[in-house]
Amino acid sequence: MITLLDALLAPLARLLVAQGVRFPDLVERLKGHYVAAAVDHTDGKVTDSRLSVMTGLQRRDVARLRAAPPRSERGNALSAVVARWQTDPDYGGKPIPRTGPAPSFEALAQTISRDVHPRTVLDTLSAAGTVSISGDTVALQQASYQPLAGSEDQVRYFAHNLGDHIAAATDNVLGTTPPHFERAVHYTDLTDAQIELLQEIHAERQMALFHDLSIEAAKMKSQNTKAHGRFRAGAFFFRSKDMK
Repeated sequence: MITLLDALLAPLARLLVAQGVRFPDLVERLKGHYVAAAVDHTDGKVTDSRLSVMTGLQRRDVARLRAAPPRSERGNALSAVVARWQTDPDYGGKPIPRTGPAPSFEALAQTISRDVHPRTVLDTLSAAGTVSISGDTVALQQASYQPLAGSEDQVRYFAHNLGDHIAAATDNVLGTTPPHFERAVHYTDLTDAQIELLQEIHAERQMALFHDLSIEAAKMKSQNTKAHGRFRAGAFFFRSKDMK
């Protein structure tokens, strides 16, 4: 089983080394997830001794990790601003004034969060190329917020997107019903030009689908008062000269 996970562990190790994450820090974090997973898989009374046997961790580590308070994480205000800009009928994805009453960028940003100043949100989106500023007018340049390479926001996107993908795949492997939709198409023996064309087709059609899903989801959410379910629909296109 462990050797089958090399395809996952190798790129993760490459990222962690590049981000300066030390191996002992990873191990400590992984211990907590092992304990949480063991608790989920335990039927009947959950004891530190039983969890220790399941995980291979010492009982004192199990007790310490079970007592650790859970950490919550705030949503990404930048993504929420772009999403509402496109789905809210008052904004409709159109260019808007930089400041002033709604519909303006200042008003839009404040509807998402008052913890971050609208100017900070605007500067970050502008630096990432998500929006352009012309005088007192702000216009969308991208359909979604794409964080700068290597930034904390990009790592957060990586963790959430890949985390949900792995969660869906894990459920499928464990036989959870109904299964999550998870499909991929892959070919070898193609030229660079052919792959580039396929990549363009994939990106165009996926972005159209994401736009439609976002519009429909926004309409549904506006009709709900007590719903708490969530979904994430993603896509990727990976190209390599490695035949594996």
